Amino acid sequence: MKLCVILFTLILLIGLCTSREEPLDRRSLQDFVDGFVDAAKFKFQGVLSINDSAISQIWSFFKTRYQRFYSSSEEEKARLRIFRDHLKYVLESNLQKLRTYQLELNEFADWTLAEFNALKKGLNVPASLRRDLIDDEPDEDALRRSLTKLYQRHHHSRRLKRNLNKLQHKDRRFWRDWFDNFFNNDKNKNDTNQQTNVFDWRTKNLVSSIKDQAKCGCCYAFATAAVLETLYALKTKSQNVIEFSAQQITDCSSGNNGCRGGNFPPSVRYLSGKGGKIATHASYPFVGQQQSCRTSGINEIDLGKVEYVAIPLGDEKKIAESLTNYGPIFIGIDADSKLFMFYKNGILSIDNCPTRPQDMDHAMTIVGYGYDQALKTPYWIIKNSWGTKWGENGYLRLIKDAGNMCGVASMAYYGKLS
Repeated sequence: MKLCVILFTLILLIGLCTSREEPLDRRSLQDFVDGFVDAAKFKFQGVLSINDSAISQIWSFFKTRYQRFYSSSEEEKARLRIFRDHLKYVLESNLQKLRTYQLELNEFADWTLAEFNALKKGLNVPASLRRDLIDDEPDEDALRRSLTKLYQRHHHSRRLKRNLNKLQHKDRRFWRDWFDNFFNNDKNKNDTNQQTNVFDWRTKNLVSSIKDQAKCGCCYAFATAAVLETLYALKTKSQNVIEFSAQQITDCSSGNNGCRGGNFPPSVRYLSGKGGKIATHASYPFVGQQQSCRTSGINEIDLGKVEYVAIPLGDEKKIAESLTNYGPIFIGIDADSKLFMFYKNGILSIDNCPTRPQDMDHAMTIVGYGYDQALKTPYWIIKNSWGTKWGENGYLRLIKDAGNMCGVASMAYYGKLS
């Protein structure tokens, strides 16, 4: 027992010495950690052990890299405890050899998951999809059943439209789109040609750069802009993507709540209401907080008629078809997990990840799909709005056709310009 502890301590000390060979500002936080902790990984009774000296070095590096300053010693101690827990979580996760993804410590390493959820997301679920208006069941079948009953009760009836209008939410079109698609739904049949079934709008140079929503819950605005940017480039047959203003959508769109969340339908309705015009990112740049809506001194692009269509609940096959036929897909996803918070690379798959529409809390944009030959696993290529240092240069690969992983097909829309 004592010999094991002594050997482990020596390994860490050796790592600490070698970690000083390279200037701190030339490495990522995870690279710094890996520089000496990888050699000292030691599973003792199933638990990864890291001594206080090593953690102190990593903590100092983190504070320097991300310019962390705390209001008191008490706050720093609390943040250090959070950091320590996250460090252990990331390292232990990466030790799991069967995982198809890797995690890394990043700028969120001293945040609680609750803080992360509050500051880095921003998808608001339509009132009709919230828990209090739907049967409280553990899957999306509750919603499908309730809709089926309503549809059957009023099918072939002129009262259908009137009954839809009685639904207590603003986004009635969401239901109409689902009615149009639900009952001819051939969803999620396994594609026998998965290995050759790949598509990526990025290879056509029709996807704009990765953005960072900072501490503003406006993911919906960035995802909306991403969808429309590609659609407009396709419509105009342009070889260059014009970047649109997520800040304008955040500041100006009624039906959304600025940095406190929003969704695709209200964003599209806002743009439709102003004649299909949207400001460029260059003329109305993102500032990380909601401001008063600007109406002058901006350059606006005329998109034409802007529409959206809701993809049937849980239908990943329809997502793939719509992606290739129309353009990138706006999606809601349940990102309430440290696996999203610290995702580095690989194909993410989360056990028991919620799929109910009312659990979706973050908006992203599907821009493609692919197949990993080594892992024999299909995946979605998803554009995020947490900056280029998160994930695979700002992108996520999420397992595809695996039972609607994390609700990837629970709140999905495609757009149309005409």
